[in-house]
Amino acid sequence: MNRIRRIVITFLIVIAIAGIIHFTSEKSAKEPAAAKGVEVAPPVDGPELRPAAPDAARIKKILTVYCFTGRQAGREFELLVKEAVESGFAAELKNGVMVIKVIDPDSAEKETLMQKFKPVPPSVILSVNVNGETATWLNLDKTGNLPSDKNAFLNYIRDNIRDFMEKNVK
Repeated sequence: MNRIRRIVITFLIVIAIAGIIHFTSEKSAKEPAAAKGVEVAPPVDGPELRPAAPDAARIKKILTVYCFTGRQAGREFELLVKEAVESGFAAELKNGVMVIKVIDPDSAEKETLMQKFKPVPPSVILSVNVNGETATWLNLDKTGNLPSDKNAFLNYIRDNIRDFMEKNVK
């Protein structure tokens, strides 16, 4: 009888241990990992399920309006170009999508840009820079000398910038 009693007691102890192990493992599976001292990422059930943004979202495009002044028409030409850009694209200038660079005829920068764009001053070059590198550009070759019709000149600059931006920046 002792032998049977020992077998039954051993069997009950094994079943009790198995129940404790099972109960503990179920409880720990339901218990948040943070309660166990493990760092857990927030649940993913919303926009986080979307794939990462494409590289295009990280690309920074800036339109640079280069104004190459000549010695004769320099200051007047520069003022007209600035007026055209500032009056037509104030928001773009403010938010950094567009910048104006007036290139001085005596600057070192002028030589580099002259080789790159080959403008005949006075002239305006529109250049899209993507992450700091020139991607595409356009020479507004009809700017020439100071125009006789100021409004036509301002509209020519604005219209070309608008078209160029629609094709290359947005």
